[in-house]
Amino acid sequence: MKRCIICALVGLAVQTGLGGIAEEKATNAIVGEAAGQPYIVKLGVAGAIRNRGTLRGVYGYNAAHNQFEPKWVWVEAQRAWRESAQRDITHGATHFGSAEDVAKGTFNSLELVCVLGTDKDATYFFK
Repeated sequence: MKRCIICALVGLAVQTGLGGIAEEKATNAIVGEAAGQPYIVKLGVAGAIRNRGTLRGVYGYNAAHNQFEPKWVWVEAQRAWRESAQRDITHGATHFGSAEDVAKGTFNSLELVCVLGTDKDATYFFK
């Protein structure tokens, strides 16, 4: 009986991503935010979402392009979500954006903690 309860709790923890966000929803948001980005950026986005603890303000969650993304993008996004539970490459970041967002001053009140990706496709992470 104890074993069944432990298995159920572990299953619930995996489903909610240990941060209160269901894996399916988190994966959808990661696809929306970083579909065309390298895996490291997907992992960073996953970490920032996990650190934030909510999908509020994560615009990619409802991105129209999500339905057209190939299966490998979804697999990478799901892998990133799961891996982000084990390590936080963003050092506690809760927000992320592009160079354009930074230039507009979107994150002026936050601390830049890392940049992932390269050149015009770099993603900036803040807390």
